[in-house]
Amino acid sequence: MRIVRSSHIGLCFGVKRAIRVAMEHRSRHTGPMYSLGPLLHNPQEVRRLEKAGIIVRDELEKCADGPTLVRTHGITRQQLEKARTLGIELVDAVCPRVEVVRRHMEEYGRRGYLVVLAGDAGHPEVIALRSYAKGPVVVVSRPDQLPERFEKTPVVVLSQTTKDVATFDAIVMACRQRCDEVEQVRTICSDAVRRQADGARLARNSDMVIVIGGRNSANTTRLAEICRRIQPRTHHIEDPAELKALDFRGVETIGLASGASTPDWLVDDVERQLRLAIG
Repeated sequence: MRIVRSSHIGLCFGVKRAIRVAMEHRSRHTGPMYSLGPLLHNPQEVRRLEKAGIIVRDELEKCADGPTLVRTHGITRQQLEKARTLGIELVDAVCPRVEVVRRHMEEYGRRGYLVVLAGDAGHPEVIALRSYAKGPVVVVSRPDQLPERFEKTPVVVLSQTTKDVATFDAIVMACRQRCDEVEQVRTICSDAVRRQADGARLARNSDMVIVIGGRNSANTTRLAEICRRIQPRTHHIEDPAELKALDFRGVETIGLASGASTPDWLVDDVERQLRLAIG
């Protein structure tokens, strides 16, 4: 039995940067240090950071006595203003790719565009991005969620950084059927694009695909969905212990992929446990 890793596996650039920023700041600060919400969507890595003294808080009022990390997804404008009012020291760990979407949203809003944001309305990144809009925003995860017709307002389509390309393109096409003036800026992270494309390639050439990552990770869930469309024997696991429940009968090649917030050490651990499981 053969195990083949995706060529795009482990942490992405933005998450690596966030962890580096967090640990560098932690090494210089001896008192309490916080993260407003989990720094990334991976429970094992969040626990590791907590052991290093970076405590997750869900409210700014609970962060008043120490520097506070702004997580990879960003925070809302209201949270930013509140932190300033409370005198909280914020440490910027926002993914630069997310900042690009925010700038586009502000710019097009100022120019009078209606922003269609392809994304998941409840995702922290989308919630944060919407708060910086300078005009109306419509958030949709699928083309059929769009209104039947737009007004004469020009439309621009942007994307949550981890959205899949096929859905984004379908939303753009649906917008063009509803409005004469539509622009698009494909703000999907290049890492997500490469990861999704390589996941699909892996699924086509494997008898089973195992996608590693937090169940609260949108990009990991999306990657697993892409793989599953091609290879039904795709399993999204969060912990190596979940391998025990898998049936490897008839499997010769196993593809191994991960979400962008899955640390390398966890990928290595899963592969070690997988080799033990398959003998």
